[in-house]
Amino acid sequence: MKKNLLILILFFSSLFSQDINLEVEKDELVVEVSGMVCAMCAYGIQEGLSELSFLNQKVYKDDGINIDLDTQMIYIPIDLSKKIDEWEAIQIINDAGYDTVAIYTNFEGNKIEKKNIPKLVS
Repeated sequence: MKKNLLILILFFSSLFSQDINLEVEKDELVVEVSGMVCAMCAYGIQEGLSELSFLNQKVYKDDGINIDLDTQMIYIPIDLSKKIDEWEAIQIINDAGYDTVAIYTNFEGNKIEKKNIPKLVS
């Protein structure tokens, strides 16, 4: 019985985990967002994030941000020569009315680090 319960827990946790197959480049900040469901949502967030002080706008055309609505992941290319302020990105997303679930980084190039972000009470 315990074995079956463990298998069931592992199965369901893998279904709801975004980070199992997530790839994060060394010069990239990946943000998991909750509530971003349409192109207008993405556009509003892109506009705000395009003003980040550490954004490397050369990577993606237009505003330098890549948003995947299906996974609710935001890919932010960063300029490693500048000071990276993850909280700046979180604040922009929260100000736009969305919850930041987690931030993924790989600054060393060999290990993805996940930081869960607690939900802010309004």
